[in-house]
Amino acid sequence: MHVTIAKVNEVLYDGDVHSLTVPGAEGEMTLLAKHMPIITTLHQGVITVHAEEKKEFPITEGILEVGKEGVVVIL
Repeated sequence: MHVTIAKVNEVLYDGDVHSLTVPGAEGEMTLLAKHMPIITTLHQGVITVHAEEKKEFPITEGILEVGKEGVVVIL
């Protein structure tokens, strides 16, 4: 699954992952490949990217979109 995590002026992560864990509006959720399309707000917490290496991105808020092309997170 391809994931892009970006701010207005900076791309924090752009690559393929095994899974992605985010602090969603209704609580923490983990996304896997072929996840159903969804758009949701993100709350304060940590985004965890599970790829070759585990990476964590603390956030205060954001928007997540899952589509056919992959996942986009705008902070």
